[in-house]
Amino acid sequence: MGIIIGSCVPDEPEPLENALISTYGGGRRVAYGIKCPICAKFLLPDDIECHLVMCLTKPRLSYNEDVLSEDKGECVICLEDLTQGDTIARLPCLCIYHKG
Repeated sequence: MGIIIGSCVPDEPEPLENALISTYGGGRRVAYGIKCPICAKFLLPDDIECHLVMCLTKPRLSYNEDVLSEDKGECVICLEDLTQGDTIARLPCLCIYHKG
């Protein structure tokens, strides 16, 4: 049986202006928290552990190269036509482009 750490659900990015911020003499402001080393999101102290667990265990998608079996329109990189037999790869947004 595993250990459940609170309720870890993905949260919307929180703007820095909503973070815990203290103002010291001379108008110097200090935000408490850290920047996630994986996704660079600013994290408040209460969210750090849950967020890091989620960021480290999130499945990573791999975008394999493939050979087109039919014409697919225009390449998003070079703007040439993607034709049957071309070697292609996918971007994280799922757009395809010429691999070679």
